[in-house]
Amino acid sequence: ALLLNRYLLSLFGVTSLEALSEHLKDPMLEGYDENNVSLFYHEICTRLFPNEELTEEKLLGYDQNIYRHTEHISKDRGERIRWKYFQYLSLLFTEVYLDRYFTNRDKLLSDIQKYQESVFNFDNRTYHEMEEFTANDLNKLAYWSATGSGKTLVMHINILQFKHYAKGKMDINR
Repeated sequence: ALLLNRYLLSLFGVTSLEALSEHLKDPMLEGYDENNVSLFYHEICTRLFPNEELTEEKLLGYDQNIYRHTEHISKDRGERIRWKYFQYLSLLFTEVYLDRYFTNRDKLLSDIQKYQESVFNFDNRTYHEMEEFTANDLNKLAYWSATGSGKTLVMHINILQFKHYAKGKMDINR
């Protein structure tokens, strides 16, 4: 039971990936509407309890970033990339994390630590001997996906996501 994964899920008002993805598995959602907004976004917004941490407006911005990056890596391909729900959620989680990391790293750390102390450590499905999450831990992200699940394409987008959020905040060309 990974702390960061659980923290991100909590922002969506759920405690498991299964709960978040329950209504996203329909292949009909693997596309965009006439305004280039993903059908996953619409489905998530119909089921998401509005909160100040993750608004529909924020989600739309993240969705538009995913669309723009997807178009960028699709331009030289025969057809546009169509994300499966688990790939889209991976990209969406990365958007949320990088936005928070580059906007207010101290608040992100504080929020994760509060979540760890008040929720994670009291969940019987999690490891309770875990040390407190630190600023150094913020520099690590891990993805767990099956063989053949599209990790290479997702990582191409992750690089573009990082460049987008890091732009002007650090020298990313080193």
